[in-house]
Amino acid sequence: MEEKPLVNSEGYSREDWQRHYETGDLRWDIGEASPPFVRLWDERKLQPGNAVIPGCGRGHEAVFFAERGFNVTAVDIAPGAALCLRQALKEKRLPVNVVLGDFFEIGPAHDNRYDVMFEQTFFCAIAPSHRDRYVETAFRILKPRGVLAALFYETGEPGGPPFNTSREDVLRHFPIRFDIERLEKTPHSVERRKGKEWLGILRRK
Repeated sequence: MEEKPLVNSEGYSREDWQRHYETGDLRWDIGEASPPFVRLWDERKLQPGNAVIPGCGRGHEAVFFAERGFNVTAVDIAPGAALCLRQALKEKRLPVNVVLGDFFEIGPAHDNRYDVMFEQTFFCAIAPSHRDRYVETAFRILKPRGVLAALFYETGEPGGPPFNTSREDVLRHFPIRFDIERLEKTPHSVERRKGKEWLGILRRK
């Protein structure tokens, strides 16, 4: 299904996201871990450690990296997302910590805890007015010099979610807290996202 913006300039509430799980309208879900992340793993660009995934959805990345030795914490605001992931984890017998709640409000137990944060369809899902808050939360929970491995989604369209994320948007929000080591259009996206994903490797200052 083509990923047209859902058109809500202020972002979605918990109830809005939950409604998508209840109706089965998961147009953003590609059914697998994002190929650019798989490629990073295959190229040995990532090392197992404590990982966090905000807005994890059905948790394909959580499962993929847990199977490869990462100690994963997956966060989502929608009960439907947490339920889907917990069912998958039960079937695979994987020890992922699933946190049902608002990523921006996760407590101090998470501060300076993570070696890597995986960003995939969360930054584009939140209202653009929350982007600086995203950067500050990522900075708070990553260890010094921890890595934000990100796929930023450039829709090229107004409205959202998903909200358009350009290279300029990344450069506007992140450099105060992160060193941008890599930011390029990835050739490894699934077909419907070809030419729309910026692969970023950002390191916490």
